Amino acid sequence: MFSGTYYHTLDEKGRIAIPRKFRELLGGQSEIRVVVTRWVGRLPKTVDVFPRPEWDRLLERVGDMPEFDDDTVEFRRRYVHPAHELVLDAQGRILIPPKLREQIGLIKEAVFTGDGRKFMVWDRDHWEHQQEADEKSGAGKLGGLKL
Repeated sequence: MFSGTYYHTLDEKGRIAIPRKFRELLGGQSEIRVVVTRWVGRLPKTVDVFPRPEWDRLLERVGDMPEFDDDTVEFRRRYVHPAHELVLDAQGRILIPPKLREQIGLIKEAVFTGDGRKFMVWDRDHWEHQQEADEKSGAGKLGGLKL
């Protein structure tokens, strides 16, 4: 399970190193594959990063959804269609496609946050803004969470 918060910087070509802890969780294969896509909720502006097997499990669940239901069609169009499969390079870096970087405002400084079976990449300014908003709203909303 992915957890924790890590800060990294994009290089001049737009590549970013996956945190070592996350790379270890992705496995020791010679060719590590991940799938990236843009979060489709109202907020936050992030890129979701799935290990390939987790992405395949998600697609199985999507395949079980009513094919012609408007919500299903919209979810596929906004979340599945823009997804890209990426291979980590020898230094453990990925090149998030420019369009996805543009959509979340990722220019130079990024934050990786673990989100269980996947992790998220944020623009650092957006991450800090979200942290401030969370602090202001308090933890009261979490009281109704049923695990």
